[in-house]
Amino acid sequence: MELGKNRPRTSSCGSTTNSRRQSLTAQLTRTARRFSATVAPQLLKLEPLPLLQNYEMLNIRLAKVEQLQAAVEGYIIKNSVNFNPIDFEITDANNVCVLRASLHPEEMILSKGTKKIYSVIFDDLDSEECGTVIAKIRHPLSGIRIFEFLELPLSKVVQISSYIDQCDRCHIKLASNAIFNFFTLCNSCFCTPKKWQFIKDGKIYAFIRPNVTFFDENSLRLEWVPQADNELRMIVIAYGMTQMVREVFPSLNHIISEQYQQKNKYIQDCEDSRYHKQKSKEKRIENLYINHPITSMLDIVKATNYAAPGSESTRRNVNLVLTTIRLLRLY
Repeated sequence: MELGKNRPRTSSCGSTTNSRRQSLTAQLTRTARRFSATVAPQLLKLEPLPLLQNYEMLNIRLAKVEQLQAAVEGYIIKNSVNFNPIDFEITDANNVCVLRASLHPEEMILSKGTKKIYSVIFDDLDSEECGTVIAKIRHPLSGIRIFEFLELPLSKVVQISSYIDQCDRCHIKLASNAIFNFFTLCNSCFCTPKKWQFIKDGKIYAFIRPNVTFFDENSLRLEWVPQADNELRMIVIAYGMTQMVREVFPSLNHIISEQYQQKNKYIQDCEDSRYHKQKSKEKRIENLYINHPITSMLDIVKATNYAAPGSESTRRNVNLVLTTIRLLRLY
């Protein structure tokens, strides 16, 4: 199970994550997280899930195919990217349900009974210089991003990094399996011929692969070695949830990607609308000054009421006054 010298990179704090271009916003964000880690550390780390230590293998499968069909039909017929939650089951070797996952348009939630363990968000648009962030793990209470899955460019490697301490946990290497490739060519009951290996310090600690039995088609098998810690096992489950959407049921990945695109377009349209409204206000004040020279602060206040008729908001009037003063300095 040793990878020797052929591993893409080692798991250390001096890795790809630390080599990214640091912006002022990123620095402020890290400072705020360090402060939060001192004040409320329980909000910046996932609570351990001890029951995972009792299993060396779990399966992820779709609970109700009708939920999937309803989401796809809604998108095809009505072009709707909103759908009711789609449930997934995480079972043990005896087919007993251990955990549940629920896919929503905005996130995928892992839960044990009524307790929310963490959520996974997908965003293919979050690209960086050193790769593309395909998914992020968020804290169930604070909503703070804990881990990210960074797909490195020009390779089949996914780096798992922490948002909190900026250190790499491990990396995922895609390994092709000849047996799965053979069955994929023979029939279509197997979702994907891929196998993902979780590598840390040059050793394989876990892997994810499709189930090879007919009655478990379109499901993934998660396995880890006894030495795998609890955090790594939780990360493996999160990546398994991600691949259920991206690889096993690509139609869901398409719907979620479209939902993000529509959301980003709506935000951009709102920003453009606010920008044009502000420019329109400044233009009205500029025209007012040209036609009616302003000689006193009282005239400025009157001008603000004229430029925004019917406005009773003090904040808006103050903004218009400041805009007028800036315009006066230009003449």
